[in-house]
Amino acid sequence: MLSGISKLLGSFLKFIYDFMVQAFPNEPESISFFALSIIIATVIIRVAVLPVNISMMKNQKKMAELQPEIEKLQRKYKNDPQTLAVKQQKLYKEANYNIFAGCLPMIIQMVVLIAFYRVFLEPAKYAFTDKAFFESINKNFFYLKNLEFKDTTMILPAMAGITTFITSYLSSKNPANQGNQQANSMMKSMTIMMPLLIFWMSRNFQAGLALYWVVGNIVSIIQQLITNAIIAKDVSEEVK
Repeated sequence: MLSGISKLLGSFLKFIYDFMVQAFPNEPESISFFALSIIIATVIIRVAVLPVNISMMKNQKKMAELQPEIEKLQRKYKNDPQTLAVKQQKLYKEANYNIFAGCLPMIIQMVVLIAFYRVFLEPAKYAFTDKAFFESINKNFFYLKNLEFKDTTMILPAMAGITTFITSYLSSKNPANQGNQQANSMMKSMTIMMPLLIFWMSRNFQAGLALYWVVGNIVSIIQQLITNAIIAKDVSEEVK
């Protein structure tokens, strides 16, 4: 399955690169068509999975609607955690609410990350099948001479970790999650662990892969800010 996803992503990356070469006569000195292809492909991929994010947003809105009932259960069974858990699960089931739906976008990101890792690991197999051609093209990105190698300056890995933290932090501040102990606990763990994991991984990844993650996170941050604003508005209307 991952091999198929890698081939699809590799072909898509090559398609964007070929399009840019044909569309623009001159390649910018500071940023290569290869780097721009990664950025454009990342934005398009994130937009493509937008329906998943919309589904997650609907799930969060449903959680906001259920919050008053959950608080009633928490007060009623505050001394009986087992019964509280059973009652909450029953409420979620009746409302068709999936408490783990918020993790789906992150899972999809990780699958794409692994698939892209395979593309950069074997570009001649998944994207630029002409090895000589791939070695001849520019792969610079501002301060980096070649995105095919690790970023020894640690700038991109640090940005990957920081933007991952911001994404997780904004998710934890979603009004729909306030008062949801299970969701809050999960979000707190992700806010701490994911940035550290991504930073550690990015130190050993090709810089192109780290660039993909940073750009993807920036798109996710924008989406999360919009989502939080929409949820906050709906919650305030419910209160009124």
